[in-house]
Amino acid sequence: MKRYILFFCLSTLICLNGCFQDDTTLATDASRVGEINVQGLKDTSMIAYAQPLELTAEVAGFADDELTYAWYIYGGQYSKNSEGYRSHSIGEGKKLSYPVELKIGSYTVVCEVTHKASGYFTTATFNLNVTSDFSQGFYVLKETADGNTELDFYNHLKKTTNNDLLAKVLEAPLAGEPRNLSTVFQKTHLDPATATSTHATGLFVAHGDNGCVLFNTTDMSVMFDRTNLQYGEMEADEVPYAMVTFNGSNYYLSNKGVATDRCYDDWTSEYATGQLSLPTEAGASGLIQSYNLYGISYWSQNEHCLMRTTTEYGAFAGCFKIDYEEDYTGLRIDWEKAIPVTSGWNYIDSENTIWYMFDVPGEGRYMVIIKSVYGKKVKIEEVRLMDPALHIAKAEIIAGRGKENNVIYCIDDNRLYRYSVTEGSETSLTFDELPGGNITYLSNLFYGEEFDFIVVGVQNGDKYTMAMYGIAGGQPAGTPVHTFTGTGEVKKVCYVIPYNGTGINSSPFTRYPDPPTIPY
Repeated sequence: MKRYILFFCLSTLICLNGCFQDDTTLATDASRVGEINVQGLKDTSMIAYAQPLELTAEVAGFADDELTYAWYIYGGQYSKNSEGYRSHSIGEGKKLSYPVELKIGSYTVVCEVTHKASGYFTTATFNLNVTSDFSQGFYVLKETADGNTELDFYNHLKKTTNNDLLAKVLEAPLAGEPRNLSTVFQKTHLDPATATSTHATGLFVAHGDNGCVLFNTTDMSVMFDRTNLQYGEMEADEVPYAMVTFNGSNYYLSNKGVATDRCYDDWTSEYATGQLSLPTEAGASGLIQSYNLYGISYWSQNEHCLMRTTTEYGAFAGCFKIDYEEDYTGLRIDWEKAIPVTSGWNYIDSENTIWYMFDVPGEGRYMVIIKSVYGKKVKIEEVRLMDPALHIAKAEIIAGRGKENNVIYCIDDNRLYRYSVTEGSETSLTFDELPGGNITYLSNLFYGEEFDFIVVGVQNGDKYTMAMYGIAGGQPAGTPVHTFTGTGEVKKVCYVIPYNGTGINSSPFTRYPDPPTIPY
């Protein structure tokens, strides 16, 4: 019996030893691909046609002659390809030197590393954001000393300023005082080089009595103006107010009504011009906000009421008056006497609060609050007569806090105050290292988690200084993150990105499902 037991033990050891030997053999060659770890690659931004993309893939534990390298790119102008990531090769070898001669947009670069002996490979990817000198940064709409419309551009990535753009690209400012500035994403237009349809981020400028221009932020060329924006001839008395992007559509608003076009490639033909049909429904104004995933709200100067757009199957289906809740018993405003002051939007705890402010002569300042819940009707929830002792009740410079706090900022007597929409109370705040002068501009601009700024403009004669502060606890935090200067009087500041994704919903800026693209 002892001999049988000894034989069994020896047999087991031999088997275990054999298994161990076999596993070691497998791990020495083909499975080494699991050890290929590509380093030295990270998300980056480049300016088109400015300089090459130069990278070196770093792989530890392998000799150079054991591996081969291949580089590919997809997305952006190559987004329609269905052959996988290998459709467009941009280089071979460990070192990549690729001239970035690409259309503005977001791309993915793939580094494919192959183990020669086994044929196994692995990939590493990173995002490449291709911009131009005009496609990503802050545009400043301003009035010149002689009463015309100009633009400045601040590149926050390079911290450089390009002043008086229109004098450079059009050889002169736009005639008349500036009225509005707004951002338009994925605007369809014909590429003059190919005579085929393409898309670009646009910058809509309203100026003078009834002028408008939509610039292509790739190169500041003119995509549209009032002579070709519509299929038909624009009526002489039509006043363009704005063009904004929301829920896959671009909305154009004027005193004649609303017109839209779609943002997606799938909804436009190869030869779509991007021109609009004549606007219909109720005429608008410059006060425009989103209200939820379904559309936008605005003050109708013609109808003297608040209006909202509606959609069916994602397409514009008309405008309707925003009325009070059915069981509303609170304060009401006399719309015929109401003089619009400003509007804004707050987003906190997944809830939208849209508000409009009006002055009624002999009565005071009113705040009209619209609470919007996705999937439900949009109604006026509250009308609030502002306490005349509050600074916000008389301030001319007012800015909504777009994210995280249900507050509104205002400037009164050159000082900053924060009004709590929830509590109805005010707090005095201060700016650190703000240049001396007269504060003439205030806004809250943000983009996802990348930045969230209180933007304040200070005027000294014909020179302005723009300061951008980070926010902590709902107030300016520390010294300005960015500061730049220019001439003229600031009217509005907008942030622009070369957004060309196919999933424009309601918010390329906030990256949440419900808020508007930007506080318009």
